[in-house]
Amino acid sequence: MFAKKRSAITNHLKLFTTSFMLLLLIGCGFSLRGNIDIPLEARSVWLVLENSKNTALFRQFKALAVTNDLLLDENADNRIIISRSSFRRITTTRNSSAGVDEYTLRGELTFNIVGQDEQLIATNLNAFAERTFQYDANDAAASNSREAFLSKELRSELAQQILRQYSAHFKTK
Repeated sequence: MFAKKRSAITNHLKLFTTSFMLLLLIGCGFSLRGNIDIPLEARSVWLVLENSKNTALFRQFKALAVTNDLLLDENADNRIIISRSSFRRITTTRNSSAGVDEYTLRGELTFNIVGQDEQLIATNLNAFAERTFQYDANDAAASNSREAFLSKELRSELAQQILRQYSAHFKTK
């Protein structure tokens, strides 16, 4: 009988502790990675890519938009126009036999936010991300798949930066 009472008290204590921790996390503004609070007037947007090579970036932005209940609409009043983009793979270090030891993937964007009636909301905004990885010449297939994974992660980070800056400019209005 005593064991059942003790077990019930322990279960109630665990429930209380878990509830308290969740309240603390919610109260401090914690949200899952990728969740961005977007004001209602900014819930419809279109991403304009000046360079057709950025389809991977558009896919990442579209996935992020779905996660954040953002409507991607070609006829939206608000547009994000990417005017300059650069994605590079740079040799970071070399080994003793002059082979590549590490690469850095770097992505840089410059973009503008345009509202209704072609009104400029923000100009010359920048997003920058980079990832460094070790290249293993003995296992080139694994290194190539690691590079593809990091390239996708890099574009995802850039899409998040674009959306955060977009959201921030509507919050400050």
